[in-house]
Amino acid sequence: MRILQLKIKNFRQFYGECELKFLSDDTSRITVIHGENGSGKTSLLNAFKWVLYGTTDFDTGNQTILNELALSETAIGSVAELSLELKFEHEGSTYTVHRKQDFKRTSDALEVDAIGKSVPTLHWINEKGGTETAQNPANRINQLIPEQMHSYFFFNGERIEKLANVSASGEIREAIKTLMGLEIIDRASDHLGRLVIKDLRKEASETASSDYRELLEQEAKINTEIDQRKQERETASKSNKGFQTELDAINASYEQIADVKAKAEQRRSLETEKGKIEGELENLSQDRMDLVSQTGALAFLNDTVTSVSNVLEDCRKKGELPYKIRRTFIDDLLHDAKCICGTELQEGSQARSALEGYRDQATGEDLEAAFTDVVSNLRAMPRERNRLYAQLSIWSAKESEFNKRLKAIAEELDEISSSLGSSDIEDVKRLEERRNELTQLQADERLKIVKAKDAIETLNDDLAKIKKEIDKVQSKSQKEDLARQKLEFAEACKSLIDNLHEALAEETRHHLSSKVNDTFQSILRKDFYAEIDSDYTLRIFKDIPGVGKQPVSEKSTGENQVISLSFIASLVNLAKERNKAKTTFFKGGVYPLIMDSPFGALDREYREKIAQHIPDLADQVIIFASNSQWSKEVDDKCRPFIGKEYSLIYHAPKSKGREEDSDYVKRTEGPEFTKIEEGYLGH
Repeated sequence: MRILQLKIKNFRQFYGECELKFLSDDTSRITVIHGENGSGKTSLLNAFKWVLYGTTDFDTGNQTILNELALSETAIGSVAELSLELKFEHEGSTYTVHRKQDFKRTSDALEVDAIGKSVPTLHWINEKGGTETAQNPANRINQLIPEQMHSYFFFNGERIEKLANVSASGEIREAIKTLMGLEIIDRASDHLGRLVIKDLRKEASETASSDYRELLEQEAKINTEIDQRKQERETASKSNKGFQTELDAINASYEQIADVKAKAEQRRSLETEKGKIEGELENLSQDRMDLVSQTGALAFLNDTVTSVSNVLEDCRKKGELPYKIRRTFIDDLLHDAKCICGTELQEGSQARSALEGYRDQATGEDLEAAFTDVVSNLRAMPRERNRLYAQLSIWSAKESEFNKRLKAIAEELDEISSSLGSSDIEDVKRLEERRNELTQLQADERLKIVKAKDAIETLNDDLAKIKKEIDKVQSKSQKEDLARQKLEFAEACKSLIDNLHEALAEETRHHLSSKVNDTFQSILRKDFYAEIDSDYTLRIFKDIPGVGKQPVSEKSTGENQVISLSFIASLVNLAKERNKAKTTFFKGGVYPLIMDSPFGALDREYREKIAQHIPDLADQVIIFASNSQWSKEVDDKCRPFIGKEYSLIYHAPKSKGREEDSDYVKRTEGPEFTKIEEGYLGH
C-alpha cells in the first residue's frame, strides 16, 4: 500500500479545501510535514483515521472536528460540510475513499449538531482499468488496513511509550493475532464450541447411562457459566473504555475554562504520574514473581544445604566420594593386563582380583561429575540465597516508596476534586459530579473484570476435574459409545484448532521478539536487550555478572519510547515479510508508517539513531515534526530519502503582547486555522 493523496475540507484547523500529495519510491520514501505545536500535526494524523474508520483519538472524540472558521461563516440553521478524501495504491489498484459529515449550526455560540452519521464511499480502478465500487466500504477498508492494527501504522510518538507497560500486553497479543490473519481458525473454534459440541453433548446425554449423563450435565453447566463470565468480562471491558472516553471529554472541557484550567492540568499531570507508578508496580510485581518462581526455593533450603554438605564432606574424608582412584583408570589397567608397577594381571591371579576389588569401590565418571556439580551448587546456594533476599528487600523498599507516593497523589487528587466540586461555577460543579460518578463506575467495571477472570480460572479447574471423571466412565451400549466417540472427536478437533492457533501465535511472538531486539539494540546506547515475553509484554533485560538475565524495572521515558518504536517498526517489517510469503496463515501486508512526533521525548543521540533507521522502517514513511524535533542530525539522516515536504502555517488569533509573526505562525482576526504550503521553511 502506498498513500498518494489526502484532500481535506474544514477538518479541525484546516479551513476550506487543502491537499497533500505524497511521493514514494525506493529512493524518495519519506514525506515530512513541518509545523509548530497547535498547528494541526495531530489533526492530520487523525484525518487518516477518520476518513478510513470514522473515529479519532481526540480527547473530545468527534465532537469538535468541524473547523471553527468555517462554522463562524455559517448562518444559524444552515449547514457546514466537512469532508476528507484519501487516495492510495494497493496491489495494482488505485483506491479512493471519501467520507463526509454535515453539521447544522444551532446557536451564536458556535454550537452544532451532526446531521446523521458520517458515511464512507470507496471505489477503485483495478489492474485492467475498470472502475469498481464497494457495496460495504467499511468492510472492504478493514480488509485493506485492519482497524485493530491502525494504531500501529498511524501512531502518536508522544504516546507510544505506553506499549512498554504491562497493561498493553493485550494490545500486543491482538496485534500479533490480527497480523497472522487467523480469523478462519477463530471462526472454526467458535463454531465447534458454540454449535457442534453443544449439539453432540445433547445427543450423548440422551443415550447415556445415569452417571455419564450427570457428568455431561455438570460439564455443560460449567461451560455455560464460563461463557457467561467471558461475556461479563467483555461487557465490563467495553463499559470501562466508554467511561474513559467520557472522562477524557470532561477533562478537555475543564481545560477550556480559564478559572479551573490550572487545577485540571495539575490533575492530569498527577493522574499521568499515578498511571506510570502503577505500571512500575505491575512490572515490579511481575519481576518478583519471576524471581521467586526461579529461585524462591532457596529460602527454604538453608538447613538442607548444611545437612547435605556435611554428608558429602564425610564421604569425601572417608575417600568414598569422589574415590581416590577413577574407575576408568582401573578399567584401562585390566584391559592392558598390566599394573603401573609392571605386575602382570593374568586372569585368576591374586593381583588381578585385588585390582578388581578396587574397581568396585572406585567412582564412575557420571557419579564423580554429579558429585562435583552438587558440591559446586551447594557452595553457591548461600550466596544466591543472600542475593535473593537482597533483591527482594530492594524491591520491597521500592514498592514502599511507590505506595507512599501513590498515597500522596491520592490526597492531592482528592483535594483538587473537592475544590472543583465546591466551585461557584455551575458547569464546573456539574462536570465534577459527573466525573466522580464515572470514576466510581469505572472502578466497578474494573472489579467486574478481575472477578470474571478469577471465576473463569476456577471454572476451568473444575472443568478439568469433570473431564477426568468422564474418562473413567465406561460406555454401557453401542449407541452410547458411538455418541460419546463423536463428542470426544469434536472436542479433540476444537482442542487441536485452539492449540494450532496458540502455536502460530507463539511462533510469531518469537520471530517478532527477535526483530524487536535487533532494532532496539541498534538504537539503545546501553547494554540492554528487549523481548516480548510469554505474557506478550514488551520488556527490557540486562545481564548481571554472576547473576545472569535480570529485568530492567526502572526505564526512562526515552527507553520506553525506543522499545515501543522498535516494536512498531518490527511489526510493519514482519507484515511485509508475511505478505511476500503468501502462506495460508500470516497474511501480512505492505503498510505505510505515519508518525506524529516520533522524536518527542528523545535526546540528541537517540534522535539521530532513530532517524538513521527511519528510511528502513517501511516502504513509505510520513512524519509530522516540529522545528525543535526536526534537528540537524535528524535532517542529515533523512534528507537523502525525502520525496516531499510541507509546512503548516498556523494562523493564530491576535492576543495582547503576542502580535509578532514568524515563518510558521501568523496573527489573524477571528478563529484559528492552518494553511498547508509545499516545502520546508527551515528554522
